[in-house]
Amino acid sequence: MNDKFGGRVSTRTAGGATLLIALRLVTRCIDLVTLLVLGRLLSPADFGLVAIAMSIIMVTEAVMELPVIQALVRLPTLTKADLDTAFTLGLLRGLALALILLILAWPFALAYGDPRLISLIPALAISPVARSLGSPRIAEFSRNLDFRPHFVIEVAGKIFAFAISVSLAWSTQNYWSLASATIAAPVSMVILTYVLAPYWPTLTLQEWRKFSGFLGWSTASQVVNALNWQMDQLLLGRFVNRLDLGRFSMAANLAVLPTQVIVMQVLNPLMVAFSLLRGNSRRLAAAYQNSATAIVGAGIPIMVGMSLISEPMIRIILGGQWIEAAPILRWLSLAIVPSLFVAPLAPLSMALSKTKILLRLSSIEFIFKFPLMIYGTLYYGIAGVLVVRLATGVVVAACSMFAVRELIRLPIRTQVFGPWRPILSCLVMAIVVFPLERRLAGVEEFLPLALGLAAVASSGAAAYGASIFLLWRLAGCPDGFESRIVGAVRNFWHEAAEVPRKDL
Repeated sequence: MNDKFGGRVSTRTAGGATLLIALRLVTRCIDLVTLLVLGRLLSPADFGLVAIAMSIIMVTEAVMELPVIQALVRLPTLTKADLDTAFTLGLLRGLALALILLILAWPFALAYGDPRLISLIPALAISPVARSLGSPRIAEFSRNLDFRPHFVIEVAGKIFAFAISVSLAWSTQNYWSLASATIAAPVSMVILTYVLAPYWPTLTLQEWRKFSGFLGWSTASQVVNALNWQMDQLLLGRFVNRLDLGRFSMAANLAVLPTQVIVMQVLNPLMVAFSLLRGNSRRLAAAYQNSATAIVGAGIPIMVGMSLISEPMIRIILGGQWIEAAPILRWLSLAIVPSLFVAPLAPLSMALSKTKILLRLSSIEFIFKFPLMIYGTLYYGIAGVLVVRLATGVVVAACSMFAVRELIRLPIRTQVFGPWRPILSCLVMAIVVFPLERRLAGVEEFLPLALGLAAVASSGAAAYGASIFLLWRLAGCPDGFESRIVGAVRNFWHEAAEVPRKDL
């Protein structure tokens, strides 16, 4: 009986994890389409204005993070009093957020010299306030490992936000259409939580002690991370015009999308895998290095490829008004590359219950980045920010490698040169792509440019794929992500060949 129960739990867990991965992929794709459509309809200056307001809101929201739903999921049992307390805490957080952002709107409008922020910041504050007011009963689905309602809620909210924002952008060509996307998604999601998990609120703090471990304005890590995330846009908003800030914001959003869509999905199962190996240091170190190599193998051709084709890509997807965003995207894409080498550190530290290392690294990043970012922004504008981003990426990756060595005694040299096959293959790809991309410089018409870009991207992908598997064969076919890809292809062809035989 226990085996059957354990099997059911394992099946539900695997199904839930698959659904969550699908959810992230779908929502990120909707976000990308929304971003590109709005980029076509609005000006970079509109994006710059909204970027300032959103940076302020995101920092404030992170500082006041209160994960009541996660707390409800972890409680042994759920009572009506637990749900009411969770709702009341969320309501208090929402009211506090609204009040703080309302107070901040005027001074920030003065600081940035833009009176439009006086109305924009309070309007955008509706978004985090709404996220605080969802039905707490939605936690019951997570407790039962049923993530279908979450899928419906988030996808429906993203689609609704897309429809509202694109309609407004088409009719008004105004920055408020950007704000409407930010507001419409959480508001519609909150409404759907009450449709799928009906709940009638009662205001009480009767069971607040059960949530005491999750209370407080924030952990130190949340504050530092929030500042690291938004520091550059907050500073640029003060020292460059809205047009340049909008281009930077768009390039930054495009640069992080590949890691959010692809790399983050690879990280999801790693914490469980590392937890299972924590008693065997040799196998844990090998698993970490294999996962890091796989992430570099998947991420580095995308980031370097995006850097190489940034100019024609921007012209195709956003149009000529965004062409100045191309060099920004080129360097921001490269700035992400060092983080790929240490991407599995977060799940490793969680599996080993050493999450203080993450706070230490965030603090190092802040201490290194903040003074340089002020200097770079003040004297060199966006160019200074790009240099600081690149330098910070290298420094944080180096510090992270020392942290990995501290945790599992994996040598720095192994971490740097372990993914040598993806690195060399990426160099081959760059040698192929660079001269081909130069030929697109004089192409102005959309269709020839699109076909040319597709040909360049395909050539780069073919060069990378061929070289990495050639290097793998020359290395003696070691165990790694290449062997898993080859195994998966062989299994597919074997199963495909078996189907006609069964029919006969």
